[in-house]
Amino acid sequence: MNASEIGLLLSYLMALYLFSIAFIEGIKISNQNNKKVNGSTLIMSLLFALFFTRMATLFYSYQ
Repeated sequence: MNASEIGLLLSYLMALYLFSIAFIEGIKISNQNNKKVNGSTLIMSLLFALFFTRMATLFYSYQ
């Protein structure tokens, strides 16, 4: 396994993990009634998931 394959695998797994965290946070936010909502975890998870998705596409081009 070379460095680009490791980077691809790591970026892909991080993107999947962060998208699942964002999905869970979105469900938590949607289930709250008349409470103050803090969406920072959702927003940051989505941003970093998109970042790692972009990194995965960059590493995939080196295959």
